[in-house]
Amino acid sequence: MSEFAQRPALDGTRPGAADQLGRDLAGLEKVINHSAAGAARTSVRVQTLAREIDQILAGTRSMQETLDDLGGNISLSAIATEEAAESTRRMADQTNQGRQESDQAVATVRHLQQQTTVTAERLESLLGHIVKVNEVSQVIGEIADRTGMLSLNAAIEAAHAGAAGRGFAVVAEEVRKLADRTSLQTQEIATLLEAIRKDLDPAREAMEQSLGLAATTRTQVEAVEKRLSEIADLAESTAGNVSSLARTATEEQEAAQTLVEASGRLLESTGTLKSAAEAVAQDAFAVTSLTEEGHRHLAAYDTGSLFHRALGLARDLATTSATILEGPVQDGRISAEQLLALDYTEIRGSEIQSLSRFFNVLRVPPEGFTPPKFRTAYDGLVDRTLQEAFDRVLEQEPRLTFALIIDLNSYGPSHNKAFAKDWTGQPDKDLAGNRVKRFFTDNRVLVRGARHGLGEAAEALPDRVDRATFQRVADLSEKAASRQEFLVQTYARDTGAIITVLTVPLFVRGQRYGVSLLGWSSDG
Repeated sequence: MSEFAQRPALDGTRPGAADQLGRDLAGLEKVINHSAAGAARTSVRVQTLAREIDQILAGTRSMQETLDDLGGNISLSAIATEEAAESTRRMADQTNQGRQESDQAVATVRHLQQQTTVTAERLESLLGHIVKVNEVSQVIGEIADRTGMLSLNAAIEAAHAGAAGRGFAVVAEEVRKLADRTSLQTQEIATLLEAIRKDLDPAREAMEQSLGLAATTRTQVEAVEKRLSEIADLAESTAGNVSSLARTATEEQEAAQTLVEASGRLLESTGTLKSAAEAVAQDAFAVTSLTEEGHRHLAAYDTGSLFHRALGLARDLATTSATILEGPVQDGRISAEQLLALDYTEIRGSEIQSLSRFFNVLRVPPEGFTPPKFRTAYDGLVDRTLQEAFDRVLEQEPRLTFALIIDLNSYGPSHNKAFAKDWTGQPDKDLAGNRVKRFFTDNRVLVRGARHGLGEAAEALPDRVDRATFQRVADLSEKAASRQEFLVQTYARDTGAIITVLTVPLFVRGQRYGVSLLGWSSDG
């Protein structure tokens, strides 16, 4: 018989009024539960919106930083482009000057070529005159030779003439001597002319080479002049283009600054939107908190609802779990300090195989699980026995989704068999199907439930702290009223399901271990 059914009729009302009150309380509980579920859904959606706003904020900040950097780069680019334009203009000026100097060089080379040609012509003329002088010298030599022969003949004839020919012989002798001297001078002149000719031949060859070099130099200088002219035209064109780029860079810098200012306004507006979303989420969560007070009032009247059924099972599970946890301490396999230490070691490498007693671990990588799984000094001594106790609760009330215990840091040393499925390596499946030996801190609801009754300071501690930290802010010893405490919360699980959870304090050897935790679906 329920607690409510044992109560007498209120204010002298007829017995039927008690039944009506029971129905009213059951209806009120339904309204409270639906309101809590709706508020939880609203809170989840707003939190999702807040996360998306966070992403927008992050993206906007990143965009603003990028724009700032872009503005700076454009500014530097504008300066560099303007400097490049100035350099290009100077290069154009230098090129034009070089072209003018090249024009002068071309004129000089042309003049040099002309002078070299004139010199070569004069040298050729001189050589021709030397040849002619040599030819005249040869003629004179021949005349001297003939004169010598004639004087010899005259001397012979004079000798035949006797005394009458002596005067003629003297003349013939003088003529012969003159012919000899003429012949000798002619030979000397020929030798001198030959020497001059030999000296002038290299000069003529050098002059011919100079003419060739002058022609080549003229061709090359004219080619350089042409290239300089093309470079000058290109430099002037480039200077114009670079100046245009500088103007464009300046315009882009102004546009980037406008975007920076716009992104700043967007950032401010998004921040305001995020604050509003967080406020809505807090308001929605506050509505779910009101249901906690409603359940505390409903607990006084057992209407046979799932809530009342779960409350009794949670208290029984707390007692059963305490007995299981204390077993290894009593038989000396572990100390009470080790049991309550809140000390954890991540399971990875060779230790992964230790979980094969719960599920298939062949697909677990050597680096461990995602999300990570942990062990404590006492897990291996009690986890299978705890799982059996958890599953018996689900057998007694099939409407429950899960039944387990968690410590003050929301760590679950074991879980229901339904949530210890073989590891697949697929994140979504493993997150929902394998929840053994992990921390349930993705939502502060469970952290709050694990520390309920210890005060706001304990609830505000980080997700994972040691026992000494808890002891500095809260009294962890068991009191008479402690076992009557409970907390009902409705929240969105990390799988997305809307769950109502009921937590009851769990004490081991007179010290707070954590809570027994029962949950059921509030969807639908």
